[in-house]
Amino acid sequence: MFDLAKYRLPAPKDVNLPATRQNVAVFLSAYLSSRCRVGQPREPRVTQSLSLFPPATNKTSFEAEQILIDNEEAQDEFNHLHQLFIKGYAAIQHPSNTDITERRKRIFFDRYIHGYSIYVTAQRSSISEDSVKQESNVIIIEFASALELIVMK
Repeated sequence: MFDLAKYRLPAPKDVNLPATRQNVAVFLSAYLSSRCRVGQPREPRVTQSLSLFPPATNKTSFEAEQILIDNEEAQDEFNHLHQLFIKGYAAIQHPSNTDITERRKRIFFDRYIHGYSIYVTAQRSSISEDSVKQESNVIIIEFASALELIVMK
């Protein structure tokens, strides 16, 4: 039988959002810096439909190859963090509306990867700042829940 409790997200009022955001920020900081250490671009690339591109595997520069050869431990850490990132990113969903799912993923990238303000994110998504704030809370809960980074009140 399907266990609803295992997949149900907590309500924003039950989540310590500042602490959860801090946990997500620590994870993203580690993930983004690990990308740089292994010669990947700092920010993951996404397709027009907001699917993640796989990390580049064929390096064109000698320096990038040398980084991979000399720092196998960094590559292992990157692989681990990248798999976690994929898991968290995949959890950003709306159960019945793909447009909302895409908007949430766009907001996630704008706010938490690119570091845009709420105002800029709202302008880029053609929605109100209030909507960006509300969606951001849901996004953080979805991402953090998938990685077990959520902090309850």
